[in-house]
Amino acid sequence: MQGSEARGVRVVWLALAIAVFAAAFHRAATVRTASSFHVGERSTRSPQIAEPIFEVGFASSGGTETVHSATAIEIAGGDLRAFWYGGSREGAKDVAIYSSVLDAETDRWGPEQQVTTREETQKDLARYIKKLGNPVVARDREGRLWLFYVSVSLGGWSGSAINARMSIDDGRTWSRASRLVTSPFLNLSTLVKGPAIHYVDGLLGLPVYHELLGKFSELVRLDEDARVVGKTRLSWGHSSLQPVVVPFDGERALALMRRSGRSPPRILATETRDAGRHWTAPRPTSVSNPDAAIAALRSQDGELLLAFNDSEHDRSHLTLALSSDRGQSWKNLYVLDPPTSVVAGTTRFAYPWLIQVTNGEFHLLYTWNRERIVHVRFNREWLLLNR
Repeated sequence: MQGSEARGVRVVWLALAIAVFAAAFHRAATVRTASSFHVGERSTRSPQIAEPIFEVGFASSGGTETVHSATAIEIAGGDLRAFWYGGSREGAKDVAIYSSVLDAETDRWGPEQQVTTREETQKDLARYIKKLGNPVVARDREGRLWLFYVSVSLGGWSGSAINARMSIDDGRTWSRASRLVTSPFLNLSTLVKGPAIHYVDGLLGLPVYHELLGKFSELVRLDEDARVVGKTRLSWGHSSLQPVVVPFDGERALALMRRSGRSPPRILATETRDAGRHWTAPRPTSVSNPDAAIAALRSQDGELLLAFNDSEHDRSHLTLALSSDRGQSWKNLYVLDPPTSVVAGTTRFAYPWLIQVTNGEFHLLYTWNRERIVHVRFNREWLLLNR
């Protein structure tokens, strides 16, 4: 057989092998179709007279040279538990996932603690782990916390996989790590950043994105054991990352995505009207995006709140914006400044995370200059002042 013919045969066999793996994965990952989104009821409370609240401080203590990519969830007693990764630098072998708790009574952050390390993850998975990355925390319908976080065995972030740990005591202790099987091709190139959503049948919806041979977003459905039981593409091509999915009701939702590549420097949006089974073609919004992560949520009052970098060029001007028409238009409310204790100099805001807790207050966490995790607490009354 001539060399060119042999190469052709190998290519055909490789393509067939990939097709077989993909078909097998598709059958395994679509055993449960998507049910309706589970959406909390809009607030029907009477307006209460309250003082505006706006406080800025640090969630991290500066115990590591670099910190990045915060995520947070409300726990018992109205406390807030945050997670992030930290180490000597991004991608270093000493990077670990850290956590700290904001006491709702004292409004103080407790000491940060290591949740998991590269070595622990490597031991649990019985595979080499080169580095750790973005964490995302979620709560399932049983009340358990799930910590999803990125790891890489070979190469850069495009070779990532997602791991999961579970806690039954609000994050004080954790199970061994397991690995999500999200891709038929060596289970590579799947990352997390945005918060999970819920379905009425108890499934979790985890927004994920890929960076190998393309940059696109998906919504993965997970069962009670964090096994992938289905997924849907949110976008295609090489221009969208880090989706944030915001359900409006059981069938309709908006997904906002970080723009990447050569696309216009705008946040991208796609919508569904059938509980995520199908999504519209992504469109650029009017909101600037310098290839940077965003955060969004639907408030208890039904409006959308967005945190984003209002720039086409760099991660400056971290801004809060509000939408009263389900993301069709946005009104900028406030540009965040660094904490007063920060020295003058270049300021980079990155990777915001938004959450509204039971008492109605909002918490925003973001990375400042890769040195500290900044925490901002504000309430509805403060938002009304800035409308």
